[in-house]
Amino acid sequence: MNIAVATSIFSHNNFDPFMTVSYAEENKIPAIQFYMSENLQNDLPKIEKIKNLCQKSSIKILCHSPQLLGNVSVDTAHCEALSSIFYNEVNKYCIFHFDENADVDSMISDCEKLVDFGLTPCVENFYTDKTRYGLVANMEKYLSFFDRISVKGIPVTPVLDFPRLFVEQFTNFHPIFLSELLIQKFAKRKIIIHAIDSVLPRQNREDWCAVGRGIVGWIDIFEYIKKQGVFVEYTVLEYENTYFIDESIKNLKK
Repeated sequence: MNIAVATSIFSHNNFDPFMTVSYAEENKIPAIQFYMSENLQNDLPKIEKIKNLCQKSSIKILCHSPQLLGNVSVDTAHCEALSSIFYNEVNKYCIFHFDENADVDSMISDCEKLVDFGLTPCVENFYTDKTRYGLVANMEKYLSFFDRISVKGIPVTPVLDFPRLFVEQFTNFHPIFLSELLIQKFAKRKIIIHAIDSVLPRQNREDWCAVGRGIVGWIDIFEYIKKQGVFVEYTVLEYENTYFIDESIKNLKK
C-alpha cells in the first residue's frame, strides 16, 4: 500500500502544490493527490512545473477533480489539464465524486469518454442526502454503477472514503457493516482509500485526529480488506494540516 498526502494539508496556503511536494520529499511520502482547481487548470506552466518536480523526485501523482461524475468529459479544457499533470504513470488516476442525483448511464458514458482522454476514472463514494432512505439509495446506485462498469470492462477504480460512513447522521446504521458491504463488493480488486479520523461523529475540523485514534473503525476495516483480498493501491491522507500525518502513517504501517 502506497501512502499519499493531498494538497489539502496546505489548505491555509491555497492548497500550495509546491509546499506539498517539498513536504513529501522531506518526509519520504511516495505520492501526492493534487486538486485541479480552476486556477491551476488555467496555469499550464504551473502544471508543467508540478509534473517535472514530481518526476525528478519520483513522487507518484493522483489528481482530484472538483467536478461530479456525469458530465465532466464535455469540459475538454478540464480533462486535458487533468491529463497533463501526469508524467509517465501507467494509470492516470483522476478522482471524481459519485453523483447520487445523476443517472447511471450518464456516469458510465462519462467514464468511457474520460478513458479516451487517457485518464483512469476513480469514483469516490459521496453522500449528499444523509437520511436513511438517501443512504440506502445512494449505496445501491453506487454498487450498481460498478456492476455495470465491470460488465462493460471500463477501467474504473473505486475510491472508498470510509470516514463518510461514520458521520453523526449514520451512527445508527452500523458504519462497520456498511464499510464491510463496500469492501466485499470489491473483493480481489484494486481500490483507493481516502482517510482521516475524528474523535467525534460530527467530524468537525476541530474533532479530527490521527488515523487510528478516533471513531473510524480502521483496524476492523483493514482486517476485512485483507480477508477479502482487496488490494489498496493508495491510502490518501486528506487532512487540512500536517499535524496528524506522521502518526497516521505510523498507524497505517502497523
